[in-house]
Amino acid sequence: MKLNLQPSPAATSRTKNRLREHGNEMTLVRWDKPACFNGEPAGLFLASDGWKGWLPSNELTTTETK
Repeated sequence: MKLNLQPSPAATSRTKNRLREHGNEMTLVRWDKPACFNGEPAGLFLASDGWKGWLPSNELTTTETK
C-alpha cells in the first residue's frame, strides 16, 4: 500500500530527516512492534530511492495514495 507520510507534531528529527531524505510517498511493507522502538507500533517502509526502514507510527500522519 502506498502512503503519503507527514511528520506529526511529536516527530523526532530522525523521522523528519528520513522523510526529507527519501520523500514523503512510501510503500508500507508491514506494521509491527519492533524492538528498535521498544515495542511501540511502527511501520516498515520502502521508498522509491530504495531506502527501507522503520518509522514509528506515533510520529506520522498518513494518507493513502493511488
